[in-house]
Amino acid sequence: MTMRLPRTGAGPSKLLLLRSELSPRDDDILTFLNRHRYATTTQLRDVFFAEHATPTAGTRACIRVLHRLLHNRLVARLERRVGGTSRGSAASIWYLDAPGERLTRPEGARRRRFAAVSTPFLTHTLAVTEAHVALIRQARTGAVTIERIDVEPDSWRPFLTRAGTSTILKPDLYAHLATPEYDDHWYLEVDLGTESIPVLLAKSRTYAAYRATGRAQAEHKVFPRVLWLLPAQARVDRLHAAIQTAPELDGRLFVCATTGQLSEVLEDPDAFATQPTDPEGRRKP
Repeated sequence: MTMRLPRTGAGPSKLLLLRSELSPRDDDILTFLNRHRYATTTQLRDVFFAEHATPTAGTRACIRVLHRLLHNRLVARLERRVGGTSRGSAASIWYLDAPGERLTRPEGARRRRFAAVSTPFLTHTLAVTEAHVALIRQARTGAVTIERIDVEPDSWRPFLTRAGTSTILKPDLYAHLATPEYDDHWYLEVDLGTESIPVLLAKSRTYAAYRATGRAQAEHKVFPRVLWLLPAQARVDRLHAAIQTAPELDGRLFVCATTGQLSEVLEDPDAFATQPTDPEGRRKP
């Protein structure tokens, strides 16, 4: 299944007018959509309207702002909606319309054209967005401070393997989180159960190959741990076992958990590690 996205446009004078009318929060919403491509109403509410007394009040305020941006053709929404009990605009999926893309495009960057979107790509993109939103929710509790989040393709790192092969490490997210005791560095991989365990092992080997170059250690002072977020405990157990039996993989590097266990992982990473030990991806601030 694919969904066709509409094409639209606005001249330079119209763009200048639209920019002058944006609030700081409007600008932040557009930037967030530029980074993630797609987000649901609930995700945008939780990031930008969390100060409201109730989730319902936050949803209403969020929808009012999104409808204003929609009216100005800065954002658009897919005809497809997310599942669950939400109705109407509360279940919508949002993305940048062409004028919004132009306003948020870095100078010199290529235009990002909207084309057909496959259902698997959309589902995975929204899951990665949700992982970022979950980190923001966790930071609001005071448990961690978000120092930096990189989204694809900013999280990618090209490198040469020891065999001289050119390849690219492609984490879904890179996160630098701080607590009073530690600086934690993470590469996040969001798995939806659509790939085989051997495919996940192959990507894990790419992390091992990148670690061997020393480039991440030079960038972050440590090598970030790899957090696999998986849809079910049975799949967590299967990946744990596969990593443990792969002699070329260092179990200290990999943490496997379900998506619902993210906050627990951040509190005690070793409880979910394939091989608990003094974590290399955690250092004193």
